[in-house]
Amino acid sequence: MQKKVLIVEDYEDSRSFMKFLVESYGYQVIEAADGIEAVDRFKNFHPDLILMDISLPTVDGLTATKVIRGFNDSQNVPIIAVTAFG
Repeated sequence: MQKKVLIVEDYEDSRSFMKFLVESYGYQVIEAADGIEAVDRFKNFHPDLILMDISLPTVDGLTATKVIRGFNDSQNVPIIAVTAFG
């Protein structure tokens, strides 16, 4: 069964590049453009890994991460912060 990676990034160009890179390693990619979509995609697709941008519209990545961590089935899912902030 193919592993799933949720990519949460509001800039479409960046998201497309990350998707291309992750898929080239054989993973299935699920995309979200903001924190609300990230939470929704997590609940519907149960990814094996999340690449989470911090600065997102509507709900930021830190808040979305806290919401996702509140779900019982999220405890073993790594969430990696991906951000341009230094």
